[in-house]
Amino acid sequence: MVIGQTTIGIYIILKDGADTEELEDVGFILEDVEVLCNLQSHPWFIMLFGMIYGLNLNYPEELKCTFKVFEKILMELDPVKFPPKVKMSQ
Repeated sequence: MVIGQTTIGIYIILKDGADTEELEDVGFILEDVEVLCNLQSHPWFIMLFGMIYGLNLNYPEELKCTFKVFEKILMELDPVKFPPKVKMSQ
């Protein structure tokens, strides 16, 4: 597995010849280091947010707007105030 130059990520490894229901491994990478592995539950995205908040990390600069939108829409954290780059369709 190549994880070099990965600021933040979720990796999913499928079993050989398996469909998407048969996972061999799921884990998180923070700054080129595998920090969690062998996760069996499916709320990986929420676990990633929890880890970011728990470790008091900044969002990666190239994904900052994406994470902010997820915060506002999916997690309903301060949903009324959107960043200026987010254009809401009426």
